[in-house]
Amino acid sequence: MLSTIQKINLAKVAYYLVVVARRILGRSSQNIEVTRSGIRWHLDLKEGIDFSIYILGGFEPSTLRLYNKLVKSGDVVLDIGANIGSHTLPLARLVGDIGHVYAFEPTDFAINKLHNNLNLNTNLIKRVTVCQAMLVSNENILVEKELFSSWPLVGDNKLHEKHKGQLMVTTGARAATLDNIVKEYNITRIDFIKLDVDGFEYSVLSGGEKTLKKFKPTILMELAPYLFKNQKNEFIQMIELYKKLGYFFYDANNRKTLPVEAEKLFDLIPDGVSRNIIATVSV
Repeated sequence: MLSTIQKINLAKVAYYLVVVARRILGRSSQNIEVTRSGIRWHLDLKEGIDFSIYILGGFEPSTLRLYNKLVKSGDVVLDIGANIGSHTLPLARLVGDIGHVYAFEPTDFAINKLHNNLNLNTNLIKRVTVCQAMLVSNENILVEKELFSSWPLVGDNKLHEKHKGQLMVTTGARAATLDNIVKEYNITRIDFIKLDVDGFEYSVLSGGEKTLKKFKPTILMELAPYLFKNQKNEFIQMIELYKKLGYFFYDANNRKTLPVEAEKLFDLIPDGVSRNIIATVSV
């Protein structure tokens, strides 16, 4: 299993090859529009997520394939940590006209790109509600001034030591709990949640305990224990909350059941590596 740094380094090599090839053809690598798997994208190839969409047809293709099994027409989906919409838009295609996707992203950089991508796909606009918010455990918490939402393939200035992300400002974001969001938007069902918030998972989940207890949605979570190294107690609390709500875990790739003991789960994933975990109330 490759670490995040190894994946980024491979992407950098591929990026430089693509840029050279496009230059020879007289084509730019920034601010380009492409169609991949029926979705129109506005991309800047020096951004890791954008480049993945350009070269692979989508960001995290294995996860996108997994959605075909987990999400169906008519479902209500929450995309928490939506970034540029790399999963929001594919999810919107799956839920159809009678379903809906609520996308949450706190950084100005990513939310602007999300809106741009959504506007290129007029058939999906009505299926998506975008909210610039950081989901938290309680609304007295201040929004972080900067959060990771860019994974540049050029430069190496002030990047995260492990996942090589770059901090982006959250000027337009508000703090909100998931429980209050459900009331605000009058959400009457939730079938599926995609959760990718780089170490803030417990804050999101604890602020939505009533919602999770009521709707019991399936949750696909990117789990990266290395992000909890300095806050391991939060990792333990997160797992205990899942257990309290009756959730079980299994590996998204091979569907094998995973331990629900925090220490065992923490040690199962190597340092610097993340793994997609499916949490469900039934296996």
